Amino acid sequence: MEGKFALVSVCVVTYNSEKTIRETLDSILAQTYPRLELIVSDDRSTDQTVRICQDWLEKNRERFQNTELIVRDQNGGVARNLNTAIQAAAGEWVKPIAGDDLLMPDCIASNMAFAEREEKANVIFSKSRDFYTSGENRIVTDSILPGVGSMRYFQQTAKGQYTTLLTCNFVSAPTQFWRRSFAASNPYQEQYSFCEDWPQWLKLTSKGERLYFLDKETVLYRRGESLSSAKDSRFVNPGYFDSCRAFFFNERYEPLSKLDPDAAQALRKEFLAGELAVVLMHNRKNLFTRGILFILKRMLGIKRLHFIH
Repeated sequence: MEGKFALVSVCVVTYNSEKTIRETLDSILAQTYPRLELIVSDDRSTDQTVRICQDWLEKNRERFQNTELIVRDQNGGVARNLNTAIQAAAGEWVKPIAGDDLLMPDCIASNMAFAEREEKANVIFSKSRDFYTSGENRIVTDSILPGVGSMRYFQQTAKGQYTTLLTCNFVSAPTQFWRRSFAASNPYQEQYSFCEDWPQWLKLTSKGERLYFLDKETVLYRRGESLSSAKDSRFVNPGYFDSCRAFFFNERYEPLSKLDPDAAQALRKEFLAGELAVVLMHNRKNLFTRGILFILKRMLGIKRLHFIH
């Protein structure tokens, strides 16, 4: 029976994911789609993530056509870890997932049914719903991405999507689903290790590749205690800010300046304020820095700072 189904590789990327990885792996085990390969690539965790993955794979490997656990020699960031996992995959399609997010039971089956209908699709996105945990309880929220206003962007041509992506990112990265050969020939740009997704969508659409959309919830995205938004006392994660700033000035600023000079200048102001938050104010969440940032936003005419959390 499984021979009638194309092989799909689920590529899990982990880093210090000991608190969440079992739940992620269990969500893959529960998939209704029958023919799966499971690749776990760990970015040199310093906790018990690797041991937990080893034990879990030993107990559940019979569910999968193939399993592989890769432990990188050194920490290289999300983009490099994603590339490592995808290059190791053998499936016709690949489903990347972070080691703290969850696949809904029919995630793979729904994406594959869509891929069969849309033969030109090389990369497919869908809806994600936020969740968090409170004690032993999983709390699923009403927050869904993309929002109703953003869904229209998926109806655009590749050129239209590219133009939109110069200003804002309307894509829910946790839902990405790739044709493996296409993903392998379009690796993530590793110089943007902390904001790997947005540069990837901009690169693809600039080449004329349309981003396809499946109008269905397929992924639960962890908020609050998420590894991608770890709680600390800082306004801005410096590594994330540096990646976003480099991406803006290297890839977005010049074409956006030609398209919408006012938008380009407004974003420059945001990065200036972010730079001050990181460097001059020691990036701390206290009353003094909150006051300085409020005054700074008023002076620069900034309504919000995308880097502030």
